[in-house]
Amino acid sequence: MSRTLFLGDSHSAGFYENSDGTSCTIWDSENNYAEIYSKLYDVPSAVYAMPGACNRHYPVWFSFLVDEYETNTAFIQSTYWNRDLLAANKNLDIADGMKSDHFCTPGRSKFPVPEYRDSKLIERWTDELVSDDYIENCVRTAPNSKHLEYKGFTFEELDCGMENILNMPYAYVKLWHEHITHLQYREFCSNLFIIDTLCKNYGVKWHLWTINDRVVMPKDLNFYGPLENCIRAEVSAETFIKDKHKLNIEQMVLDGEHYNYNVHKIIANEFIPYIKNLTKPK
Repeated sequence: MSRTLFLGDSHSAGFYENSDGTSCTIWDSENNYAEIYSKLYDVPSAVYAMPGACNRHYPVWFSFLVDEYETNTAFIQSTYWNRDLLAANKNLDIADGMKSDHFCTPGRSKFPVPEYRDSKLIERWTDELVSDDYIENCVRTAPNSKHLEYKGFTFEELDCGMENILNMPYAYVKLWHEHITHLQYREFCSNLFIIDTLCKNYGVKWHLWTINDRVVMPKDLNFYGPLENCIRAEVSAETFIKDKHKLNIEQMVLDGEHYNYNVHKIIANEFIPYIKNLTKPK
């Protein structure tokens, strides 16, 4: 059975925070465009998602999915750049030979979902934070934190400037001297190039998109060469919905970040088919 693949963060995993600050169980809510799309159009799918996921996750997840499933179509929701993927190894080794499914849910089993949500149409995957002697977690550098305000940089003092930077807090250095620099742009393009190469090898057409306008999406993604199998949406789901329905999705939220069912249904019913039918960026 061929399946359509979806990769994303909390927006792809049916997640939100309740008003008392507690988190909804992953997959245990209806605000999930990927699952809505599968059910609306009777399309078998496989979803790999994780709250707080970063773009660095995607090449590993995609490698696992194309090995696991027959597919010709994938939708990848590019996410925020101010997320760091950090790790710790108990034995201080480099995990030579680690496989792409290492942090998959235990025993390569699909993540358990409430019985009433179970469906043969949809298979769900996410990561565990700890697996054997290895830990992997995504953290966010918050630009509104006082100690992270940009202090500037004197280019005339390059010989000693970088040494001074190393004495600053890690989060500050990551935010202002990696995330918001050409280094992050190059890494982002390299992640996309890996995915595109996998798509070429497996015969997959993939669609790259963003859910809102707060997500950075460079105009030029071809730093390492043309993405021959990638169809990118040059408008976000937010802009698409605003233009077509005159709705502001930032006001249609369950909490401070996650959109309600109506937003996810429009994405599933209209935006995903729109970008699926694109033959080149619009």
